[in-house]
Amino acid sequence: DSATAGRTDEFNRTRDLRQSGDPVNDPNDAERGFNARSTLDTLRSVADWFGSIRGRRKSILFVSEGIDYDIHDMIPASGSNHTSASMVLDSTRDAIAAATRSNVAIYGIDPRGLTDLGDESIEIGSFPDDTSLGIGTGSLMNELRLAQDSLRTLSEETGGFAVVNKNDFSTAYQRIVEDNSSYYVLAYYPPDARPGRFHKIDVRVTRPGLTVRARKAYVAPKKADAVPTAGKSPSTPELREALDSPLPISGLAMHVFAAPFKGAAPNASVLLGVELRGRDIQLTQNTKVLLSYVAIDANGKFKGGNTDSLTMTNLRPETRSRIEQTGLRTLNRLDLPPGRYQLRVAAHDSSGGNVGSIQYDLTVPDFVKAPFSISGLVLTSAAGSALPTARADEQLKPMLPGPPIALRSFPQNDEIVLFAEVYDNAGGTPHKVDITATVTTDEGKVLFKTDEVRDSTDLGGARGGYGYTAKIPMKDLATGLYVLKVEAKSRLGNSPVAGRELRIEVTPPAAGR
Repeated sequence: DSATAGRTDEFNRTRDLRQSGDPVNDPNDAERGFNARSTLDTLRSVADWFGSIRGRRKSILFVSEGIDYDIHDMIPASGSNHTSASMVLDSTRDAIAAATRSNVAIYGIDPRGLTDLGDESIEIGSFPDDTSLGIGTGSLMNELRLAQDSLRTLSEETGGFAVVNKNDFSTAYQRIVEDNSSYYVLAYYPPDARPGRFHKIDVRVTRPGLTVRARKAYVAPKKADAVPTAGKSPSTPELREALDSPLPISGLAMHVFAAPFKGAAPNASVLLGVELRGRDIQLTQNTKVLLSYVAIDANGKFKGGNTDSLTMTNLRPETRSRIEQTGLRTLNRLDLPPGRYQLRVAAHDSSGGNVGSIQYDLTVPDFVKAPFSISGLVLTSAAGSALPTARADEQLKPMLPGPPIALRSFPQNDEIVLFAEVYDNAGGTPHKVDITATVTTDEGKVLFKTDEVRDSTDLGGARGGYGYTAKIPMKDLATGLYVLKVEAKSRLGNSPVAGRELRIEVTPPAAGR
């Protein structure tokens, strides 16, 4: 509800107890102030998050009815509970400062469109007869003006524009797209670069008929403390910047996969595979590629990571040619407790200078506590094995005919070999386990299926796991997209089906195979 509605309710509730001159307070003023600061602090945090993306324009589409708190009433009258104006104003300044530092344009969009607040007036019903209280249609319109002004201020001060009192949102969105599709990025050295200094910006052009929209000022950032990370720190600034970037960097293209397996309790052993595109690596006499990876949990804490150095000296001509044509693979292991993670992977070719990064969302199950579960699913194939592997995974060598691959596109003259582990914590009770691998269309039509039955006696009456391998030829599948699924079901009947699935693509036969 609006402040006017709240004050009207308060007036009606205390009508018989009021004395002449008593103020009518908004009973929700403290909550309204808190919500305003929370919204502005969120905008500031998002703008700060964008700060590590450099050399381009960034935008925030702020869909909101605006900040519904009067920041102009800084000195409350006697008996008034309107005490958060200065704090909301400070939060507004902080949000604008963060956006200008990070080169973020805010576009405030009022979803109410063109409004006269008729619905709000009808909902309130009647206003107090005492016009000296300042409660009425005029106060409602003043709240609308203040809220829309907050959208205009946040937008215009950061180089965006506000969309208020407009019902044609499609035109507004088209303007935003055009705004962020063609622009200039200008840089300069300020005369006074001391941290915390306010710098006004005035951009002018000599060509007549043009309109310039740019941020109007910025505050020089204060020196930030270094953020500690787990494992070895990235050894180059390029790696650090790539890991901190909220968006992937494509200078050194890579494919990544992660598959959790049961590890030393309570942790899981996560297989991390990274495949680097060969043509992005400058192969010299002493090529050195630095690879950093970190796992960040749902609370933003670092839970594991490392920095590896891949040095390639005196490559044979055939190896050099193979890497240039196919790329390079490396496999690593991370010990992580159960939970949700974002894996951040970055690579830097110190010879050629290319940098790449990628983020990968991963959920690690609790293999110890779950009565019945399945590991991650890993694949290999003849086509995928063509990539040289700089570091192999010793644990999976006996299970697969080739290294685990990130490739998910396979020619029709290829064959997939998959591997997964099914974990059964009810080995003490004799039972059987059904394991099935299928390839289906998006409509659910099964085009390939293979079944296998395992017996709990294989576990010797204890907890354990069944290793499962299956071969899937591509020759009988038409080109297109499919779902590869592995499911396991215990015949004890007290556990749900455990399964994993991947999207794969079948392509025409590869030449020369």
